[in-house]
Amino acid sequence: MGRRKLKILRLESIKARQATYSKRKTGIVKKAKEISILCDVDVALLLFSPTDKPTLFVGREKGLSDVLERLSKSPYEEREERFDP
Repeated sequence: MGRRKLKILRLESIKARQATYSKRKTGIVKKAKEISILCDVDVALLLFSPTDKPTLFVGREKGLSDVLERLSKSPYEEREERFDP
């Protein structure tokens, strides 16, 4: 039996929203850690929960300030290309 497709809509229930956030946060932090190790790249992940509690993950033993400094030194045009959806 496969998974059913979910529509991506805002959850109205605060409890459901917090539970979903918690589960998805675990998954996205795991993926960030994996890509950091497997591809030897710098990763910085900052999440704010529905209750405004921050979660920060920075891979490869570098601090957030190092990653942000590297981003700020890159040309603006390159940053635009990287983050365009």
